[in-house]
Amino acid sequence: MNVLDKISDFFDEKRRSKHKRIRERNDKMRALGKNPTKKGWGSMVNTGSGGINKNPIDRVYDIAQQQKNIAEEKELQERRSGEVKRK
Repeated sequence: MNVLDKISDFFDEKRRSKHKRIRERNDKMRALGKNPTKKGWGSMVNTGSGGINKNPIDRVYDIAQQQKNIAEEKELQERRSGEVKRK
């Protein structure tokens, strides 16, 4: 038996023992009447920025939006000060 076979056997045994522990834990939970499903990371937070398939999220779009916000803010300040008449 060479070294790679030993390493492979070690990781296979480690994987089998983990599966056995999980099965035992799930059996205990089922005996208590609980559902042993994997919960995952939890619910996602809606940031309003879309996602990979919805809105283009990129640094360029973010910078463009920031510039628009700054321009609108500046225009509002000028209107309030009376320097620029409304269009």
